[in-house]
Amino acid sequence: MDDDIDPPSVLVISDRHVGSEVVATLDRGTDACLVTDHDGVAGQTPDDTRVVVGDERECAVLRDAGAQTTDIALVSMQTDRGAFLVTQLLRTQFDVETVVVVLNDPQHRPAFESVGSEVVCGSQILATELERTVETTLQTHETA
Repeated sequence: MDDDIDPPSVLVISDRHVGSEVVATLDRGTDACLVTDHDGVAGQTPDDTRVVVGDERECAVLRDAGAQTTDIALVSMQTDRGAFLVTQLLRTQFDVETVVVVLNDPQHRPAFESVGSEVVCGSQILATELERTVETTLQTHETA
């Protein structure tokens, strides 16, 4: 890899523990930053991860985290309303081209897609993982 090329910048904006999990699992070849207003979430990040603690819905906090130069932003909030506000700020105030949003309610997908967001539905992912776990457990019991 060329040393003159900056690593991709990933901004993870979350008031949930999924934010600290994502930055902990990101490839070390990325420049990741977690933005959170939750001390417990901030405390769960690896020591070498940059964390900005503050209200994720404030432009100054997003600017301090580097939103103006980030390559991709991941937004995972406790409420879809909060995630929508952060998404709009990222797109309109910081011109972030790629915003991935973890939705809580799949019915909100059209609103997020209308502002050019990539959407991941948390409830669908959780349901799929739970189904897989139940099926694996049932298969284990059947063979025992």
